[in-house]
Amino acid sequence: MQVTRELLQHRPLSFSSLKEFMRSPKHYVKYLTTDKKPTEAMLFGSICHKLILEPQEFDKEFIVEPEFNKRTNQGKEDYQAFLTKIAEQGLTAIPPATYEKAVELVAALKDSHTYNMVKLLSKTEERFDMTHETGLPVCGYIDGVGKDFNLEIKIVSSADAEDIMRDFHKMKYHMQAAIYNWVNNKPIYYLVVENNYPFLSRIFKASDDYISAGKKLFDKSMTDFNFCLDIDNFTAGYEFYTGIEPISLTLPPWAKKGGGDD
Repeated sequence: MQVTRELLQHRPLSFSSLKEFMRSPKHYVKYLTTDKKPTEAMLFGSICHKLILEPQEFDKEFIVEPEFNKRTNQGKEDYQAFLTKIAEQGLTAIPPATYEKAVELVAALKDSHTYNMVKLLSKTEERFDMTHETGLPVCGYIDGVGKDFNLEIKIVSSADAEDIMRDFHKMKYHMQAAIYNWVNNKPIYYLVVENNYPFLSRIFKASDDYISAGKKLFDKSMTDFNFCLDIDNFTAGYEFYTGIEPISLTLPPWAKKGGGDD
């Protein structure tokens, strides 16, 4: 697949595609050309997002899977017929247990003070289309927009502050925060909800330093992408960033602190 500026008019860059490009140009091309089947965790997150932000739209996207006796030929045939029918309707089937867990999570969230942030939203799943100073188009969706804030909802395994800071940094959410702040100059808040009982939730706010660090990463990734376009080198792997020389292998910081050996 040839990546061109014309292609980007139809497939603008996004936070997710830029993250793949930051791994390598080849990872970006794979992202564009490979059907992305969601993991169980991703599916659960999507269900929770829909029930929290747009419950009235839930039935337009999901359907709870009826029970089928898949041990019988008739049950198998009925199941395949069901899958064919919902595929034609553009629906995603979800197991009853997954749906019930998502409903429990949302109920717990609504009983929490953190849900007040959701009540203050004026828009949900707000799409944006922007042009970066490099001239490259960028698009995406902000989970929720209030009068004076943007809200992102994250379904997580742990809402412990240290875990959130570590996991969010690894996921490059500071770059995502910078992109959303760039769109409308509003502060970024995160409503994080744990994905297991008792489904505790917390609110985090992206600091100025957090957004500033994300902006540097965002601008660099856009500059790098622009350069890759200029030299037409989307067949490059990791060497696009590191070159072809061997990389010095050292102990990670945590291993050095612990002495390096068991």
